[in-house]
Amino acid sequence: MKQEKEDLITKWLNNELTPEELEAFKQLDEYPAYAKISEKAKHFKAPNYDEKTAFEQLEFATHSDKTSSKLSGFKYVAAIAAIAIIAFTLFKTLTKTPSLKSFETSTAKTEVIELPDNSKVNLNANSSLTYKSSEWDSNRELQLDGEALFEVEKGQTFTVNTSYAKVEVLGTIFNVKSRDYAFEVTCYEGSVKVTVDGNSYILKPSDNLVLNQNNISISQNKSAIPDWKSNQTLINSQPFDTVLKEFKNYYDVNFDTSNIDVTRIYTGSFSHKDLKIALNSITLPLGLTYTIDGNTIILSNK
Repeated sequence: MKQEKEDLITKWLNNELTPEELEAFKQLDEYPAYAKISEKAKHFKAPNYDEKTAFEQLEFATHSDKTSSKLSGFKYVAAIAAIAIIAFTLFKTLTKTPSLKSFETSTAKTEVIELPDNSKVNLNANSSLTYKSSEWDSNRELQLDGEALFEVEKGQTFTVNTSYAKVEVLGTIFNVKSRDYAFEVTCYEGSVKVTVDGNSYILKPSDNLVLNQNNISISQNKSAIPDWKSNQTLINSQPFDTVLKEFKNYYDVNFDTSNIDVTRIYTGSFSHKDLKIALNSITLPLGLTYTIDGNTIILSNK
């Protein structure tokens, strides 16, 4: 298929397509771009060319008796070469796509990403981040799925898009959590604009916005950094099934909850560094016990 496409393009450049081949050529995905190239080439005007001077220079350089027909051939080849160069340049310009940068972390892994403007992103576990590097100078915009701490250099608007909301800043430090079970934004420095369903909220340092079942709440968070940067997770009045989802971002385990009530409310914390200590931290306050079977944690009531 690739060879057939290349043959069609070659014949098109040489104006050798049959009517049937022309129809096939028009079906190619690249045809609109080639059509633009052809249209641009029609308006190409070669620079002024002094045939007599060029001929004399050519004759002097080669000491030969080339005929005018050979000179015409030389001119024809030169013109074709010039048009080919222009066509190639136009094709590269018309078909150029933005360079997409993507980053992804797995369970218990984090990554520090430096953006083109020297802004910094600390990407938390089980998270992904994408942006268009070729457009960054004019459009500081990226997509986040998961959680990240942003340290933004001052400049034009810096936008973080999530499935829940759009977060905009000029230059600041803030944390965004956007997971399938939670959305939360905390401002640590500067100010942050969060837009949810057309409604905007301005956060100042220590403001913490939480979206919970379409309800927005803003409270104060006095911590200097996100809890995950200290290798722990703090949880305040959340259903236990949410706690388990958060737990799995830092430990590669599954939970068997068939014997317990996962709607119970939990408040507490757990470490990201020691599985048994972390399990004790989330089970003991609720009067639960656990057994470990491979990478499955079986939870039970005492």
